[in-house]
Amino acid sequence: MKEIKLSQKSYKYFGFLGFFGFSGFRYFSSHDISNLFMFCFFSYFSYFIMGKLAEEMPDERFIENSAKARSKALTISLLTLFVIGFSVSHSFMSREAIVLISAIGWAVTILIYAFLFCYYERH
Repeated sequence: MKEIKLSQKSYKYFGFLGFFGFSGFRYFSSHDISNLFMFCFFSYFSYFIMGKLAEEMPDERFIENSAKARSKALTISLLTLFVIGFSVSHSFMSREAIVLISAIGWAVTILIYAFLFCYYERH
């Protein structure tokens, strides 16, 4: 079987998968909780930001900037996990809110990493 290899340039087109995130708004008409998960697709918009940076060869500065961006983006995911855990243990949040916080926390963590990494690379 022939193996398909994706070039670095083709990764930037994964950003178009972010538009599937708008289908999460169907929740407000159908009230199906699985539609809230679609908001996770917004994280694919980070490929538009990271597309040009992925073409560069990683050097020491590249690795250092990636580590700085990851450490700051990690705080968002940790805060999201804390909110979810606290809400579940005290039973004052609905399932819909927990799924929504999870999806938005996922997308925001990835997007913040991409923005910060791009910022550190340019400054």
